[in-house]
Amino acid sequence: MLAGLPMRFPMKQTMTVFKYMRRQKKLGTKRFPLVLMLEPLHACNLTCTGCGRIREYKDYISKMVPLSDCMKAINDCQAPVISICGGEPLLYPQIGELVDLTIKRGRVVYLCTNGQVLEKKLHLFKPDKMFNINVHLD
Repeated sequence: MLAGLPMRFPMKQTMTVFKYMRRQKKLGTKRFPLVLMLEPLHACNLTCTGCGRIREYKDYISKMVPLSDCMKAINDCQAPVISICGGEPLLYPQIGELVDLTIKRGRVVYLCTNGQVLEKKLHLFKPDKMFNINVHLD
């Protein structure tokens, strides 16, 4: 809380992004990533009529990115914020481990889900100041 006003994001997350941006500016980097949108899979547990994902990714809908490749992308990108999205990331078998390893690397994690299986998967996650769950309504 700053001067009686609530903060929009937790201080630890804000400082992580701030320090990263300051470091990039000091290095003279003109353009740098802030967010990596990681899609470990295209599969979804909904079949929304207007969703192009079902048609556009029909050849890839059942494929998943191996956890090691997800972590390589996170390490290579260096963005301070990792948005784990895709079809429905809670269908990814290693979602708990992916979130845990990402937080251990000091990254802010946004898990974007439709929430349909959240109650069943919630036990996979530990509360952390660097972890957010975004539930979107389609």
